[in-house]
Order: sequence, then structure tokens, then C-alpha cells
Amino acid sequence: MKRFSILSFLVVTSLAVMAKQPQEGYRGFLEWSNEVRSYKTYYGKSTDYFTGVSTSHGYQINEWIYTGVGGIFEYCKDGPEYIFAPFLDIRSDLKFGMFTPFVDARIGYNFTHPGDGLIITSENGGVYFSPKVGYRFNWGRKFGINIGLGVTLVGYKGRYTWDSTTGEFYGVKNGCDSYFSFSIGFDF
Repeated sequence: MKRFSILSFLVVTSLAVMAKQPQEGYRGFLEWSNEVRSYKTYYGKSTDYFTGVSTSHGYQINEWIYTGVGGIFEYCKDGPEYIFAPFLDIRSDLKFGMFTPFVDARIGYNFTHPGDGLIITSENGGVYFSPKVGYRFNWGRKFGINIGLGVTLVGYKGRYTWDSTTGEFYGVKNGCDSYFSFSIGFDF
């Protein structure tokens, strides 16, 4: 265990030493994304775990600012729940000596209502907003490993009142679910 800890420290240190800012031009991201939401139900506390992929492609304007467009698709293994959202991505890569954090904000439109499964209509969708902070392990100016933590807000419209005599839902509810998010991926 001691050898593994020393080796891990050396690898992380060597990556940070050669930290370089991204160059101007095309830049793409591919990430494995995860979202966790805990909420109260009539039966107690419940937790949903979403996992999936996201990608973003755009232009590195200068050493610090990236803008692009992308999409995310995630599913919940415990039920037929999905998140599908195209988004605009704005990212700032910072450099403080050997420390290379980043700040990222994605805003778009969620086409699914997480509680209704994969029902892709404008009636069920809502805003998608996902700010996060993280760290970029640099491997040159054109490749890096990114680890990020943040919050994701997913808006929706849904039917909320159930009529026991007809067995149907009526009325429309606008809502927003909040998720703790974690992602790991690479940029190229």
C-alpha cells in the first residue's frame, strides 16, 4: 500500500509539473457523467443514480476561455428515467503555478421528464443547467484528463394531480430537480 501511495503521488506530481494551458483552436471533450438525487416520497427517502456520457465540441478562444456545444444522455438503472439535453458550454481553464483547476457551466434544454421515462416532447422538458469545478491533469497542450464536481438543475413539466374516479392525471406542474454531479473524462 505504501508503494502504491508513493507511485500515485509521483504520477500526479509529474503531470502537474508539465502543466500547460490549452492552445487556441478546436477542442473536444468526452466525459462519463454521474448524477445523484435524494428526495422525500410518501414512503420515506429515495435516491436516484443516473449515469451516462456527455460530449462537447467547440473553440478554445485563448488560453483561458472555451466555448462549445454538446449533449448529455444519462439513464437511471432503477427505473425508466432518462436525461437527454443539448447544451451550450462555457469553460475557463485556470493556472496557478502547477495547479490547473477549471470552471465549467452548461446551459441547455432537457427534452425528457425524469419521472416519466424516455418521453421526448417539448411538453415534458425544461431548462438544463450544470455548473461545476474541477481539476485538469495536463498531458501537453492538446490532451488532458478532467475530474469535476458540481450541481445539475433539470427543469420539467409534468402532470401532478390524480383523479381516483377516472384514474387519470390532470393539471400541469413546473418543477426543477437538483442533482449532485461527478464527471471524469478527457479533452483533446
